[in-house]
Amino acid sequence: MKIGSRTILSSFFLLLAAATTGFAQASLDSVNQQAQKDLRDAVKRLSDTRDSIREERIPLARRINQLKAEVREKRRELERQQRAQDSRSIGLDALEQRIKAIQDENDYVSGMMNQFLQELQTQMTSGEQQKFESRLDAIRQVLDTPDTPRTEAYAAQIDSINIGIERLKNRIGGTIIPGQAIDSQGDLQEGHFIEFGPASVFLSSATKQAGIIESHQVLTPNATALNADLDSGAATIVANGKGDLPIDVTLGAALAIETSKESITEHIKKGGIWVYPILFFATLAALLAAYKLFEIFSIKQPQASQLTPIIHKIRQNDKEEAISMAEQLPWEFGPMIKDGVNYSDQDKELVEEVMYEKMLEAQPKVERFLSVIAVTAAVAPLLGLLGTVTGMINTFKMITLFGTGDASSLSGGISEALITTELGLVVAIPSLVAHAMLNRKAQSIMAHMEKLSVIFVNGLPSKARNEQYAP
Repeated sequence: MKIGSRTILSSFFLLLAAATTGFAQASLDSVNQQAQKDLRDAVKRLSDTRDSIREERIPLARRINQLKAEVREKRRELERQQRAQDSRSIGLDALEQRIKAIQDENDYVSGMMNQFLQELQTQMTSGEQQKFESRLDAIRQVLDTPDTPRTEAYAAQIDSINIGIERLKNRIGGTIIPGQAIDSQGDLQEGHFIEFGPASVFLSSATKQAGIIESHQVLTPNATALNADLDSGAATIVANGKGDLPIDVTLGAALAIETSKESITEHIKKGGIWVYPILFFATLAALLAAYKLFEIFSIKQPQASQLTPIIHKIRQNDKEEAISMAEQLPWEFGPMIKDGVNYSDQDKELVEEVMYEKMLEAQPKVERFLSVIAVTAAVAPLLGLLGTVTGMINTFKMITLFGTGDASSLSGGISEALITTELGLVVAIPSLVAHAMLNRKAQSIMAHMEKLSVIFVNGLPSKARNEQYAP
């Protein structure tokens, strides 16, 4: 039973496989036929497509070439536009730089013209300031206005240059300018300024008095009158336009020096209170120096040869004659030799002591008042230094009160500080020289006395003749 079932099943499967194979074969044939048909259709479409491509290739190639040419042309145009743009950018930068350079140059020129205007106003004389006052005010008003257009500012600056040129022409050839000045009496006068070169003279129309303008720092200056020649010369020039006029070649320096000169009394008074003790010591030292000069140089000094007869008389035991001869010797030499004669019969040491005592008595007479002169030489600089310290203290006080702007407030203290030192040295130096000279002369006299005493003692006999006084 088992073998039969297996056979039946095998046969079934074989039949089924045969049926399936037949069906698959039939399907494969139909698929093959359909594929061939599709292939034929595809080949035909491919052929048609190739034909259409061949037909369209030439126009497309032409179109592509045309587009490529257009692209190349566009690129060239783009390059041209870029170059033009670059050129415009470069030209714009250069133009901006040029404009900036021109503006900088204009600013520099404007600054220079402003500086010229300031220097012009500084260098102008008072007459020129009065003449160009309205134009200068207009120029300053334009330049000081913040919103002034550049054209107006440049026009004002050019006008200042024209004023400078006009002023220069007038100064070279000389000009007469109507104006006002203050005369030597302090009155305001109407008149004319005579300007030629650096010199300026004002002639009053009312008083016909002419004066030199020393300073032009103010609009209305002071006119310093000199003499009638200046008056007549200035009047002739104003009336006729020409004439002779004396000129101060120093441009006011000589006049300033002349007016600044002061007498000795005025100079000393500026030294303050400490000048008076210095002058006291100076007077005292001068009087004593003159007295000592006369006193010392009037002393006659005997020669050593005048002692020989006296010593000879002593050796001859003629004391009276020796004393008489000693008394004839001048000044203190006579008393000194006389005492030596009186003690000539004693030991030489005793004679030396006696004569030395006379020398000591004579020394104060020779050297008296010399110490006062020496004290003056030492004290005068100290008083001058004291005056200097006092003057500087006053100067610092003035600086504290008024500052350093006003020089006149400081001149008093500075004068006191310097003049006292000057006078102290002026007194000390001659006093020191006089003391040295007189002291040297006094020492010379004392040395001569000592020399004569030594000669006298050496000329005495070697043994004292006092045997007659022995017991």
